[in-house]
Amino acid sequence: MAQSFFIWNGIDCRSKGVIMRGPAPIVRAEERVNHVEIPGVAGDLTETEGENIFNSYIQTVSISVKGGFNVRNIYKWLRGSGYVTFSGEPDRRQAARVIGAITLNRVSRNLDLWAGEVQFYCQPLKELLTEGTVTVTTSGAAVRNNGDVNCKPVYKVTVASGQTGISLTVGSATLTVTDLTAGDVYWIDCAAMEVWNSDRTLLYTRYSSGDFPELAPGDNTVTFTGCSSIEIEKRERYL
Repeated sequence: MAQSFFIWNGIDCRSKGVIMRGPAPIVRAEERVNHVEIPGVAGDLTETEGENIFNSYIQTVSISVKGGFNVRNIYKWLRGSGYVTFSGEPDRRQAARVIGAITLNRVSRNLDLWAGEVQFYCQPLKELLTEGTVTVTTSGAAVRNNGDVNCKPVYKVTVASGQTGISLTVGSATLTVTDLTAGDVYWIDCAAMEVWNSDRTLLYTRYSSGDFPELAPGDNTVTFTGCSSIEIEKRERYL
């Protein structure tokens, strides 16, 4: 069996002399629900807070470190917030924060081996290490979201010749942006709900109206006017 590992903020634990003891579990976050008791009725009523709303969770990792001289360096490294990748899903990462105390105890005098645990407070949705990108040049094209939940893409829009505005529709959401320059490129960031010029120095959100279009899991029909092409950074998210 291959050695388990984790990567914290771009640094593989093995390069730090840290051994991850035991397999890296694959965790699916818990859906956020409320259980309401109804007087006189057996059981309870389960209410969700919304579609695809999941709780953050703690992932505890058992580690070993060789050499007491290295313990302080490990403490300095395993702190703060960032992104973590576990060997169970080596193609994905998730936002996390190191929480709680980290205590490494000496377990072998001859080998000078120290052991303990580190806790990562993980956000529920994971993202691919390499973002999926697709370019659309024909209105009505299908774009697939391979993730488990709606994703909030970044659309890189090139305004068509003779046009000063664009309209972008996915599903029931339509976003229009006016006061643009033909031939120029603009960024539509659905997560931030912002529209920027090509070098992201001028904000055009005030010229936009409607809803920022997300991509639902599966195939989505992307229709548009006023654009010669749209490059879509999908930002797919997984449980």
